[in-house]
Amino acid sequence: MLKINNINKFLKRGIVMERIEEKLKDIEKEYLELQEGITEYSNNNLKSADLKKRGSKFGIYEQKGKKMMLRLKAVGGELSIEKFKSLASIMEKEEIPYLHLSTRQNYQLHEVEFERVKDTIEQCNSKEMYFRGGGGNTFRSILVSTYTGVDKRNIFDVMPYARMVENEVFFMDKAFDFGRKLKIGFSNSLDDEFVMAVQDMGFVAKEINGEKGFKVYCGGGMGRGSKIGHVLIEFLPEADLLRAVKALIDLFYDRGDRVNRMQARLRFLVEKMGFEGFKKLYLDYFGKETIVNGKIPKIDYEKKVRELKQFDEIENSETFNLWKDICTKETKFKDVVSLVLYVKNGDLTAKDIEKLYILMKDINTPTIRATINQNLVIPLVHKSAIPYIYKYLSEAIPEIVTETISIRGQIRACVGAKVCMIGVQDSQSIADAIGDELDQLAKEFPQYRKIIFKEAKNIRISGCPSSCAGVPVAPLGFIGLKKKINDKLTDCMQVYMGGILTDSIQSLAFEIPNLILPIDEIPILVKSLFRDYLEILQVYDITFSNYMYERRLEEF
Repeated sequence: MLKINNINKFLKRGIVMERIEEKLKDIEKEYLELQEGITEYSNNNLKSADLKKRGSKFGIYEQKGKKMMLRLKAVGGELSIEKFKSLASIMEKEEIPYLHLSTRQNYQLHEVEFERVKDTIEQCNSKEMYFRGGGGNTFRSILVSTYTGVDKRNIFDVMPYARMVENEVFFMDKAFDFGRKLKIGFSNSLDDEFVMAVQDMGFVAKEINGEKGFKVYCGGGMGRGSKIGHVLIEFLPEADLLRAVKALIDLFYDRGDRVNRMQARLRFLVEKMGFEGFKKLYLDYFGKETIVNGKIPKIDYEKKVRELKQFDEIENSETFNLWKDICTKETKFKDVVSLVLYVKNGDLTAKDIEKLYILMKDINTPTIRATINQNLVIPLVHKSAIPYIYKYLSEAIPEIVTETISIRGQIRACVGAKVCMIGVQDSQSIADAIGDELDQLAKEFPQYRKIIFKEAKNIRISGCPSSCAGVPVAPLGFIGLKKKINDKLTDCMQVYMGGILTDSIQSLAFEIPNLILPIDEIPILVKSLFRDYLEILQVYDITFSNYMYERRLEEF
């Protein structure tokens, strides 16, 4: 028999699900229109641009090869292991070859057959995994610091606040009908503060005299016209969180540019009005807003920690120790770590997911999170389980272990032209070639391998001018294009340098005007820059980010 508090929880959950089901009925017509559009498009009766209009608001886009991509929203990239397993089951049933981890902590189902889109949507919805706002001119997925709730430097856990906002905004129709997309994020500590500064609206946990709240950034963003945002509110009490978000939604809905798409992001409105003018307008909206927060249930991490399984296995090989050093991060709980699973190109098959589910069941951990680096993190793992996990992965999914200790595994690249309809260059192949060159450099300077490995994460490659790989904040970044060289249209990349977001320096990457190179020269340039950096290290103690910031204005 259920206890009273469990019954109350069940009833409340039932009310929430009732609201969601009603809203899903409202948008069912749009799903049907999308499926009809796919049929018309496959019969050459609908243009690609018109199909995009029907699917983009759900994060459903056409891919090359007459297939579709379906982008699932997940607050902070977190899924329960049961939902994670459900994804594998849906992929197998619908014959979906792989899942891709995006740089906004989303889960993307790739190469979905046209006729299987509607069924896939319905199955995901039935498992409480939704698409509304996955793409298009909508309120997009909420970014959350990967280690919130478990990090030693945690000010307070922001995941419950992000979930509350997502749950409430789901029912706000205005939030899914902007002139352009709107992105927000939450940081649990100062470590990710400047990641929040490049969101349309970013919230950084802050506590004053025991009162929880947020430092609020606004008007940042990446892509064309990238900007670092302004501090909109120094301290927003937690009670006003949804009010602050709703005020921005209403302002952007009313005042956002719906004519010129290239000037439609929030940062252009801030620039046009001037920050002080924008702030005055925003505070006017905020002052008139009366909405109150939804329920913000605290997550019981202590209970999760107590339930973690402990092991007696021992491992002490050189490879194991290297792997452990790279992929484990201390938490605020005794004898508990977070574990990073490096996933090459962010791609996982259904079989991979099933094997990871078995592993997580074995160690009795409840959730997994996708990261902005296209990897996975298991937030809570008992230290004693690490040898068992290493052995399991080495046998079941060995590429996760090899990718962890691979320099290539640290380089961030978007899906590129082989998959993306707007892709110009194959960013992943270029990343492979850069990885090979850095591997060679590490063999020349084995004493610096750890440094090369660590700093390779600062290389970001995008197959087009979009910011999927985060090039605008990259210390060293590349954007794919084509350029005439000696009267021949050549596959090239524009080089960017100097992106850095720290306490002392905040700078977006600089486009190096005279540095557009054929793609086969890019790996050579990267190796040369790293070689120079290693030489500088013999004299100065400097990070690669600072080094590239200093070099950004040199003539090449």
